[in-house]
Amino acid sequence: MDRASAWILNFDADEELARPAGYTPRRAVADRAPELAGRVLALLRPGDVVLSPELPSPLVPPAPPGIAFVGRAWCPTPRARRLLGRAGVTPAEAPPLDVLRRVNHRKFCADLGQTLPGACYVTTLAELDAAVAEPTPSGHWLLKRPFGFAGRGRRRVARGALPPDVRPWAVASLAPAPASAGGPGGPGGGLQVEPWVERRGDFSLHGHVARGGVVRLGAPCVQRCDAHGAYLGADRAGEGELEGEERRRLVEAALAAGHALAGAGYFGPFGIDAFRWEDERGGLRWNPRCEINARYTMAWAIGMGDVRPDLE
Repeated sequence: MDRASAWILNFDADEELARPAGYTPRRAVADRAPELAGRVLALLRPGDVVLSPELPSPLVPPAPPGIAFVGRAWCPTPRARRLLGRAGVTPAEAPPLDVLRRVNHRKFCADLGQTLPGACYVTTLAELDAAVAEPTPSGHWLLKRPFGFAGRGRRRVARGALPPDVRPWAVASLAPAPASAGGPGGPGGGLQVEPWVERRGDFSLHGHVARGGVVRLGAPCVQRCDAHGAYLGADRAGEGELEGEERRRLVEAALAAGHALAGAGYFGPFGIDAFRWEDERGGLRWNPRCEINARYTMAWAIGMGDVRPDLE
């Protein structure tokens, strides 16, 4: 019997991973869902359907003769899997919540090695104060919460003392996550602290981790982002858009991330983001890994093209 997919496009998955207990989507996120869904149509194959996560009991239309639906999600969070169950669709096998939270937490990426000068992951206010007092190429630091997407959960601060209006946000970010949110061993709070740099090009590379740990990669993409880091669009990188050394380091970083994900018990789609930046002397530098997204991403289907191990 042939298979088609019934999709839950839960673009707010990172917010649920941050606070999984009793999570309810914000209205602003729900309002943007149709627009975002239009940007990832390359994920879908003929016969696929998209279930609205806003319906209390979404229903899948009867499958054509000889077709069976498999439930898939942007990220297989508990809420996404519940919505698929209500629709009468069996979800595809997926990693458990504690694994999803661990590998999408910024500390997982940080533990693979920092990639910008002076960057660090802090878990106490004293560590944060010490970090932002250090010099940076631009004189500013960027603070990132453990979970975030589309430029959310960030603050830009000048070098020196933490501004009074940012301190409460930082204290809340550093607070340990309650045990009920992620279960025993769930990731806690913290902040990724990295220098604010002038980007001169955004890129990504996508892949898939099989249950047995095999990592398959797609093609590098050039991404278009706004000033806040929110995704606007992407295309496969053309000839000359990536230097040879940049491409090599990007592939190495993606393979290392994929193997680390497999070692943590994750399987499924993933992607890493990278960027070219300008230092204080006007030289161009390369950051081969600034984010790891252990889920589908806006450019995932573009980068993977006809290579779809997620559907095998």
